[in-house]
Amino acid sequence: MEINKITRKVRLDSMHTAIKYQLITELVFLRRQSIIDSDLTYLALLVEWGPISLKEFCHKAVVYLFGKDSALDGVKHPVRVQTVRNRLGILEKRGFILKEGRGKKTLAINPAIPIKSNGNLLLEYNFIYLETKETKESNTPVIERAAAL
Repeated sequence: MEINKITRKVRLDSMHTAIKYQLITELVFLRRQSIIDSDLTYLALLVEWGPISLKEFCHKAVVYLFGKDSALDGVKHPVRVQTVRNRLGILEKRGFILKEGRGKKTLAINPAIPIKSNGNLLLEYNFIYLETKETKESNTPVIERAAAL
């Protein structure tokens, strides 16, 4: 059996990018979850910053996204903080993050999502597709699945 191997090596620019890549692979590709880019950013920041209070995370996320001067804007800053808080509630309902502690005020990424975020990382994924007689036939329905080997 002949297997065409594709190898691509990429040096990532930051730990944030490495975390986002892991999240996309795990959640979007393997678990078939639909996630908007801002939610991926919030999840990546939560992984980077570790367990953190809800209030602090929302403030830091807005400053991260809009710059330090955004914290001085008395009109837009509270609205942006509330938007982040609303998205975190949705991510909690979907099981991506956990809120713990008194009043659920501490955030953490769900430990069931295997993400590495410290030290040097080599992200190595091996995916294989084996062509069979059934997959060659044109009347075979297409079903997208990913399975761990």
